[in-house]
Amino acid sequence: MKEVNMKEQLKLSFIYTATAAFAPLLQVLIQPIYEGSGRLNAVDFSHIAITELFTSLVFAFTLYGMGNAISRFYYDVEEDSSEYKKLIAGIFSSILFRGLIVLILIFAFQNYIGRLFNQPELQDFSTYGYACLVTGLGRAINITAAALFRNEKRIIGFILVSMGLGLFRTGFQLVGLFYFDMSFLGYIHGSAIGTGIVTLCILGYLFWKAGFSYDRKMMKSVNRFALPLAQYSIIVWILTYADRFLMERFPTELGIYNTAVTFSAGIAIILQGLQGANQPEVFRIMKKGINEHQHEIRQLSNALLMQSMILIIGAILPTMLYLSMLYETDVRLAVNIISLVFIRSIFRTQFIIFSYPSYFLKKTRIFLYLNTASMLVNITLNYFLIPIYFFYGAIAAGLIADAIMVIGIYFYQKKIVHIQWNKQKLLYFPFSVVLVAIIADVLRINLDLNSFLTAGFLILFSIAGMLSLYRAEIQTYLAKVWK
Repeated sequence: MKEVNMKEQLKLSFIYTATAAFAPLLQVLIQPIYEGSGRLNAVDFSHIAITELFTSLVFAFTLYGMGNAISRFYYDVEEDSSEYKKLIAGIFSSILFRGLIVLILIFAFQNYIGRLFNQPELQDFSTYGYACLVTGLGRAINITAAALFRNEKRIIGFILVSMGLGLFRTGFQLVGLFYFDMSFLGYIHGSAIGTGIVTLCILGYLFWKAGFSYDRKMMKSVNRFALPLAQYSIIVWILTYADRFLMERFPTELGIYNTAVTFSAGIAIILQGLQGANQPEVFRIMKKGINEHQHEIRQLSNALLMQSMILIIGAILPTMLYLSMLYETDVRLAVNIISLVFIRSIFRTQFIIFSYPSYFLKKTRIFLYLNTASMLVNITLNYFLIPIYFFYGAIAAGLIADAIMVIGIYFYQKKIVHIQWNKQKLLYFPFSVVLVAIIADVLRINLDLNSFLTAGFLILFSIAGMLSLYRAEIQTYLAKVWK
């Protein structure tokens, strides 16, 4: 039974996680610079939340599952072969073509989209729609390029792409706010300029490397693989942003909620770095035979969940302190919901792990069916709960929808493969952490407890559970790291 080289895996995890952490960490570090009296407040942050809604829709549509597609089809071609170059050129050309479609749609319907909103600042879509297009399209190209470099193990390229986007986007956001307009307009236009510069550099390099071509036969196969993922991405977008759309008529509450979600999104991006180190290794092992190499697959999966939970739980108190000490407006009230918002990422990591067999075996249609059901539950709950419970209603709807996704993908993958997962580590304990977080917050609200007290209890419970479950793994990892 072959052991995974965990020292090498931990090194890659650290590199990818640190790189992925750079952009979101920089994003939240600069927030106190433009938040406060005479700057942006909770209502302004609600406007930014709506622009992110459109940016993410453009991202989901133009990406069309190409980040996962390039990761999977990379193993079907020889590096630097003509097929390899056709794969790169075809995938990035298709992203640009979908961006052109979005441009035409924005031009045709810009006078109607703004009518969806109650706030006057959001009703003229033409003032921010094109900037959302550039930012979303650039993000799709960046994610796909990062996935390519990650699978090629070109670590320098991955670092340049990821950190370059963070530096340019954040830098131009500040320029836009302080030299163009201290509002969401300055913010989104600054994002567009910074993202656009990095995007042009990426495209220039990749098309220079691979040339311009579009192999219809190859891309037909890629698109067949990606179609359910694209549908899944749109559904996930609805799952993610339905709450913000329905909260738009409550701007202060939306600004508070979106602040917590922004920090959580930063954690999610960092987790993508962990997953980025984990996924190629899992796929390489699966290529040798899933049944024959279950031990290695379980090792990597257990390590991913353990690292993810350490990161999620470890980020709660520092984020709460950061909000309490540096924010001045109602935005700082987000401190009360950080724990509940952060723990959703536990469900998402579980979902990624149980999705590996479906991705590798190219059985991606399940994502359409599973997430359609989850989406309907999410929208229904948001519709009824948000007017009564505001952001607590949105949090409840999100947790229930995510739990449905995890349970659904777990039972589906059991039908297509026979991996003997450690259910205590991968299923029961993560669910218990979420349950404890919910109970702790209900007690906080009803007994008027300090949010730091309940968060501390959640952290102690999680640490005790991880030390008990992962004692052997932690000792092994530490021994190999210091060898």
